[in-house]
Amino acid sequence: MTTLSNHSDETIYGEGDYAYTVSKSRFGLYTSILCSGDRMVSGSTLDGVVSVTDDIHIPVLRGTFDGYTSQSRTSVVDGKL
Repeated sequence: MTTLSNHSDETIYGEGDYAYTVSKSRFGLYTSILCSGDRMVSGSTLDGVVSVTDDIHIPVLRGTFDGYTSQSRTSVVDGKL
């Protein structure tokens, strides 16, 4: 993730055609908005919106999303109990 800052005190995330800003509504909802004006992801926290936009939404737009959002874990307990 590339984070740039422009002259209007808004932070620009991403790069190229997928650069976006995050705005906060008067009700506290954060929304990621492409620089072209298209709204993408809305959520209750800035970190959550940036994470979902970077990890899911933009890869879907690029066609590179593999469908997995978490790491697999094992349910086997090793060792002697």
